[in-house]
Amino acid sequence: MGSDIDMRLAWDRISARYQARAQLSTGAAHYGPWAPDENDLRLLGDVRGRRILELGCGGGQCSIAFARQGATVVGMDLSGRQLAFARGLAARDGVAVRWEQGDIADLSRFADGSFDVVFSAYAFQYVGPIERCLAGVSRVLRRPDGGAQVPGGQFVFSLDHPFRDCFWDEDRDEESMQPARSYFLRGAMEWKFGPLPAVDDERDQQPGSPWMRSYHRTVGDWVALLHGVGLQVERLLEPEPVLTAEEETAWAGSYDLEVARLIPQTIIFATRQRL
Repeated sequence: MGSDIDMRLAWDRISARYQARAQLSTGAAHYGPWAPDENDLRLLGDVRGRRILELGCGGGQCSIAFARQGATVVGMDLSGRQLAFARGLAARDGVAVRWEQGDIADLSRFADGSFDVVFSAYAFQYVGPIERCLAGVSRVLRRPDGGAQVPGGQFVFSLDHPFRDCFWDEDRDEESMQPARSYFLRGAMEWKFGPLPAVDDERDQQPGSPWMRSYHRTVGDWVALLHGVGLQVERLLEPEPVLTAEEETAWAGSYDLEVARLIPQTIIFATRQRL
């Protein structure tokens, strides 16, 4: 596919169907398929009064969850249709979130040190210029104040576990228990989004699965990238599946539960600004 892939248009195209399948809650920030949520993990602690930027916010469920808990929240995403869905959810829940459309690799619209927390769930694997993106994250986070013993801002994000990429066969469009690619084969991966349910939505004019592009980096690559921009890794989590009837149904179209019991699906980095 190469340069023909337009990620903004791809997410616009599948937004209605993706949201119909995922049915993500606004009660707690989520970290990924079958992963425990923020109510369970408490990586951010009490967010009341804190300034939070969510990158790749999609349908806005995590941003809304933070706003419901008393945070001041900005949600940023590439897709206008995802943000339209987010606005509807925020109105339904009666919370105020500032929505920004744009490429999360470019955070130039935000001032230095303007956020206490930067959060992202399952978006950073789609970012090509990741060094630029992470430098922006570091810049917009609150700096530590050693004299006042105030710690630096937090950056917490999740993504597809890099080890999972080894078991994804693009030719067969499925996961298996046989490695299909080297863990050390870095760079772009192009694949078709999994099957999604049909929806009666006037915005869903292009059925089928669009091509997507993500980028494979090893766990060691991520740690080095974070340290390179002054972010200290405090915790690294590889959660086992936590199942409810709703979650099992929601993710079954894109993830194989039996594989998920054997191979980590999600990795979570909890970091802090240390410069």
